[in-house]
Amino acid sequence: MQDTPTPSSIPPQNPVPPPPYYRPQQRRTRWWIPLVIIAVVLVLIFGAFAAFVVFIGNEFSSSKEPVSVKNNTVLMLDLSGGVPENSPPMAFNFGGDAKSGPSLLDMLGSIRRAKTDDNIKGIYYRAGGSGVGMAKLADIREALIDFKTSKKFVYAFIETGSKQHYYIASAADSIFMPEEGMLDFTAYGASAPFMKGLFEKIGVEWYVEQFEEYKSAAESLSRDKWSEPAKQEVREILDQRVDMFVSAVSGSRNIPATSVRAALDRGLFTADSLRGNNLIDGYARESELRERIHRRMNPSDTTDHPSLRMLTMKQYASANDGKSNDAAVDDSKGSIAIVYASGAIQAGKNDSPFNSDGIYAKNLIKELRRARDNKDVKVIILRIDSPGGSAIASDEIWAEIREIRKEKAIYASMSDVAASGGYYIAMACDTIVAHPATITGSIGVIMAIPNLKGTMDKIGVTTDTISYGRSSNFMNPMMPFRESDKAIFRQLGGGIYHRFVQKAADSRKMTFDALRAVAKGRVWTGTAAKQAGLIDINGGLYEAISLAKRRMGVDVSKRVPIHIYPEEIDNIAAILAMFGLGEDDEEEGKARIDVKTLLSAVVSDNTSVEHIWNALPYEAQAQVRHAAQLTDLGRREHNLVMLPMLFE
Repeated sequence: MQDTPTPSSIPPQNPVPPPPYYRPQQRRTRWWIPLVIIAVVLVLIFGAFAAFVVFIGNEFSSSKEPVSVKNNTVLMLDLSGGVPENSPPMAFNFGGDAKSGPSLLDMLGSIRRAKTDDNIKGIYYRAGGSGVGMAKLADIREALIDFKTSKKFVYAFIETGSKQHYYIASAADSIFMPEEGMLDFTAYGASAPFMKGLFEKIGVEWYVEQFEEYKSAAESLSRDKWSEPAKQEVREILDQRVDMFVSAVSGSRNIPATSVRAALDRGLFTADSLRGNNLIDGYARESELRERIHRRMNPSDTTDHPSLRMLTMKQYASANDGKSNDAAVDDSKGSIAIVYASGAIQAGKNDSPFNSDGIYAKNLIKELRRARDNKDVKVIILRIDSPGGSAIASDEIWAEIREIRKEKAIYASMSDVAASGGYYIAMACDTIVAHPATITGSIGVIMAIPNLKGTMDKIGVTTDTISYGRSSNFMNPMMPFRESDKAIFRQLGGGIYHRFVQKAADSRKMTFDALRAVAKGRVWTGTAAKQAGLIDINGGLYEAISLAKRRMGVDVSKRVPIHIYPEEIDNIAAILAMFGLGEDDEEEGKARIDVKTLLSAVVSDNTSVEHIWNALPYEAQAQVRHAAQLTDLGRREHNLVMLPMLFE
């Protein structure tokens, strides 16, 4: 039997060489397939995005059906949507109206235009809404009184209302209410809670430095009642409000001023009591009053229930039937820019296309520069409605306005309030115009910090420290405040106040001591501010426009083109902002406190949050928002120049 060789015993053999030019066949890869898929996906994404942008753009750019002003039309005045300073269309509303009412400028302009429009026979005021400041109300009321000089009618209807509603209605020829109507005619007054006793019970002691005695924001924390200076400034504001109201009602209704004051003492009125006191002219449901107005204009119409032809202020402002008035427009000497500054002043920039609340320094500076760079604009009006806010942001805006003044005239026009930081930015302008009812001034600084040592003692908490220097426990709220720390704290606030007063003195061409005498944190009405030298002219928005016309050498009776800043929201830009695209910025915008979000942290049910918030009176909601803004700004900045409370 022959042995079978093992693999290890087989001698190695040379491999057979491949034939000439032979190349082994490689496995083909499809590396390009993933790239094609990615490319297709990207094309689809960008294609869909582009289509979406074009679609949205077309929706917004497509013009609405022009509003036609027909004969025998009545202009409807309704303040239920509020009276914003500027009311640009909201992003993504597909051409619909914003929730807010027309801007004050649109409203005043519409009333003025209706005065000479033969198709407009009168104005119908329907009472509603709340939260409109006295300066705006007075501007509107004055426009109605001027409208009546055309011999056209003004009717007012109040279902239920307040002094605010009646103040406007008193300018009407006739006021009607349903028989079950009711009016809150309560006297003017003010009240505030003081929490010193509560803090004493829990061991909290507030250390307050205020510059000076009228800067009373912290009195609700550190006192059990108002100080005399605080009472004085609130009393003077209320005195003016009472005088304005009584004078308006007495003059329009031909009622002795003593009778109006007696009515305020009584307070709540039913419709029959109002008629008995000559405060209204008759009873009518709204449908009945509208029919009555229609028959006044169309006596031959025998229809049972005719429909009154009306246009809202917003519709009339957008109507194109005023072309016959274009001959009065004088653009030969340029145009006017109105730059709006409304809300609390904050540092940084707001990039949200959905929220335009508040004044952000970078946004406002950008709009001011746009107005400056517009070659057609010869005069800029900075329209301010602000209680102040960030000291840093206010100073940044102040410095920019000073630079713009070197190139173009700039006027400050104060609305309901332009105090603290609102006054800070106004004083940089050439001329300051304030309505007599404007709340302004409040040139002062306040600093407050709680000391919790007593609270810690009550609950048995002690504090131990490791320090590498005296400043490591500067104003530590868990330890007694040292006098040396208080001195430093006082010095910091004093420096801010001194610079504020000095800038105001330079602006008003006064000595430091003369300006300080009217500063001290004191709040002034527009009338008193003029007497004190803090503003130049008493008047509303149209007074500022008239001054700008004179500056340009244009007859005040002529119309001039007006550019509004910020401009209408660019919806394409809003879409880009959703995707983080658009204009570059030096820094990111900063989030702000939202009151409902704060409530949500306590109440898990969002429906309950809505119910709680909606149950609060408007005035309470406004004060809570204001307090939230103060709190949020205080978290980010140590120095604020902001009105301590809302007066309206």
